[in-house]
Amino acid sequence: MNALELLGGGFTAAFEFWAFMTILTGLLVGVVAGALPGISFVNAMAMALPFTYVMEPTQSMLFLGGIYVGGVFGGSISAIMINVPGTPASLPATWDGYPMTKRGEVKRALAIAVTASATGGLVSALMLAFLSAPFATFALKFSQPEFFAATLLGLVSVIAIAKDQPIITMVSLVTGIAIGTVGVDPLYGQARFSFGVPEMESGIRFVVVMIGLFAIGEVIDLLATDRDLRPKKADGKPVGAGLRDFLKVKGAILRGTGIGCLIGMIPGAGATPGAVIAYGIEKQVSKRGSEFGTGVDEGLAAPEAAKNATTGAAMIPLLTLGIPGSAATAIMLAAMMLHGVNPGPLLFIMDPSMVYTIFAAMILANIMMIGAGLGVAQMFSTLMRTPPAILAAFIIVLSVVGAYGVRNNIFDVYVCLAFGVVGWGMKRVGFPSAPLVLGVILGPLAERYFLTSMAASNQDWTVFFTRPISATILGLSLIFVVWSLGPGVKALVTRSRKPDR
Repeated sequence: MNALELLGGGFTAAFEFWAFMTILTGLLVGVVAGALPGISFVNAMAMALPFTYVMEPTQSMLFLGGIYVGGVFGGSISAIMINVPGTPASLPATWDGYPMTKRGEVKRALAIAVTASATGGLVSALMLAFLSAPFATFALKFSQPEFFAATLLGLVSVIAIAKDQPIITMVSLVTGIAIGTVGVDPLYGQARFSFGVPEMESGIRFVVVMIGLFAIGEVIDLLATDRDLRPKKADGKPVGAGLRDFLKVKGAILRGTGIGCLIGMIPGAGATPGAVIAYGIEKQVSKRGSEFGTGVDEGLAAPEAAKNATTGAAMIPLLTLGIPGSAATAIMLAAMMLHGVNPGPLLFIMDPSMVYTIFAAMILANIMMIGAGLGVAQMFSTLMRTPPAILAAFIIVLSVVGAYGVRNNIFDVYVCLAFGVVGWGMKRVGFPSAPLVLGVILGPLAERYFLTSMAASNQDWTVFFTRPISATILGLSLIFVVWSLGPGVKALVTRSRKPDR
């Protein structure tokens, strides 16, 4: 009852005019920043940090929290509408969301995405408000071996998105991991695969690779095939997602929400592994799993719910332990420390009003996200009605600006253009590009966690199996691989046993 009273006081504070406008402004900034490829909501939060100097501590957290919630969803708008993920976590939205757009179901796809995202974020925010303490205790047990195991689970889940080409999918994934190793070794500080090019010593950023493969590659394919980027009309079919659509995907949303909450509270995991794992698991349990990648509702709803479910969960270790659970919460930690606020257990005793106002703001932001997300999507819908040549030019300009803005380096623009040609070639020969991007994103994380784990354990590789949580996650990874490859292996064995006629 005390928690309910405190949360009620938090809602009272959040509904004050200036607090409410701060949340709404942050939400809109986050949605727009997330929807623009290369900008990313994390960069928007970093750029917004100086503006929080003139705010009260609670108001600064409301502003940054609004950007966080809106930005995680915003990347799915461009992913669904133009096949260009605005954020890495929105990559799974291209697999089934964009095919729905090409069928003329763009409004329905966006409605499913925003509903699933809002549901996942709302459940996560409620969990943040009422279950912070026990979940924080569990998250505190995670160390480098557990982080490696969780990242490895995200990598092996890529196998689940393979259709009938598991070998080609694995080759694409390993290629992405190899690209991710370019740069300076995370443990020993030695340059690798830079070939004497100074710009390559700082590595190849996954955002640049993602923009090149999807955005530039899509435009090159448009020019090569003389097709129209604009979605087809709906042919008289309903394009809005109503209660029936929501009920049809409720299982996928609930499963995605649960996975997102569990992954999100692991410090350092983030929304991308949550979305990928949710998509892989949903493909295995869904009756339409074989159709994933062609525009299946569940294939869009599950990762959307998962990635937004990580928002509230990632704030649990931040507020209760002072440990940021993601890059976004690291910026929020910086804002709190700039204002002289030290997150941790004492914060719940010293300033409970601030804590529960943040809880209330997260709940409120996820509810308001439905209107804000659909409003920004409407702006993009207007853009989609422009002639293909103008739309292609807009995508090129946006991609170049986004690639340059990652590090303010013209070298990244060249890399982006090069991967655009590579992405077009992969598309023409049927080579999957999504596993490559996921390898670039998750590969360096897995490497860093593996090396630091080995260094801390005196090169004892059994540390991954003697720690209960790490061993459990690795066991789940093995089960996931067997579960994913089982049907394909069974079909292969069946075909090999058929007598020749």
